[in-house]
Amino acid sequence: MKQRITSFLSSLARWIPLRLYRLLLPRPHVDFFYHAVSDEAMPHVRWLYPVVPVDEFEAALRYIKARYTAVSYAQLHAHFTARTPLPPNAVHISFDDGFRQCFDIARPLLLKYEIPATFFVTTDWVDNKAMFYRNKVALCIERLHADPAALDALGDFFPGERTLDAAIAWLKELRLPDEATIHSVCRALGVDWEAFLQEYQPYVTREQIRRMQGEGFTIGAHTLTHRKLRGLPREEIEREMAESCRRVMDITGQAVVPFSFPHSAFGLDRAHLAEIRGRHPFIGLLFDTKGLRRDVEFIRNRIWAERPLGADSVKPLPAVLHDAYQDAWVEEVLARARRLRGG
Repeated sequence: MKQRITSFLSSLARWIPLRLYRLLLPRPHVDFFYHAVSDEAMPHVRWLYPVVPVDEFEAALRYIKARYTAVSYAQLHAHFTARTPLPPNAVHISFDDGFRQCFDIARPLLLKYEIPATFFVTTDWVDNKAMFYRNKVALCIERLHADPAALDALGDFFPGERTLDAAIAWLKELRLPDEATIHSVCRALGVDWEAFLQEYQPYVTREQIRRMQGEGFTIGAHTLTHRKLRGLPREEIEREMAESCRRVMDITGQAVVPFSFPHSAFGLDRAHLAEIRGRHPFIGLLFDTKGLRRDVEFIRNRIWAERPLGADSVKPLPAVLHDAYQDAWVEEVLARARRLRGG
């Protein structure tokens, strides 16, 4: 019964126009976030999440410029701490992870259209001192796609069926504690991730961060290591948040550093997060990945602006925004129904 109701609401939600959604689900601002914008293949990224072509990102910026007022992190911070009003149709843009293309490609376009943004960096990767374990996995997937016969080189590392799809699914399940296995797979496949890190320089540097901050962009923290925080000891969650924000402070001189959660903040104790912010007042607003869903006031949800991985076509930003409103509306209608039944 619940599944049928949800399916009916989802079908209905598709027909509600975007302008009506803004009345049904008023929000003080809308947040979009990206990872990578480039016309390059970016083999260390493209098997994890989409790389947005430059012309499509520029089209999104033109849409925002025409229909919305882009606001900076400083304006959001002032709104939620000092109740400073935001302009109508406020939009905030951010980037996660800290890939070099944020500096090389996204930054010039944002400057061209005079749109502020926040760049969240994983601080262990700054200056290309370390490489994200999932970027290593993506390079392995790239190798397998280029030469499926390389499956035989996996030997005893891969316990599943010897098919390309099964091997890729297994690789994508590997996590930071499995990094020794990832390194063994890299060696078996002839993937030299250390050379890639030094030659390609996939992440932003301190100098680039300082330049972006000097040009008016805000730099945020995205943890030290990009680990999923859920399930970690409470003190380790605090360290990942506070120390990464402190490192950004050291680079930029910002008095307040916003923070975005890798993966999501699902399952994290909001009271504990409030305590962490209380002990470290330099930690600013926290940013999650749940579209237009409501949370505690110091957590701002964002819409993933990139198309779904594997999609045949790219959704324009208005369609992405409509999908987010659709999901939020269905969820809120179901939540109201549950409250009514409970009452």
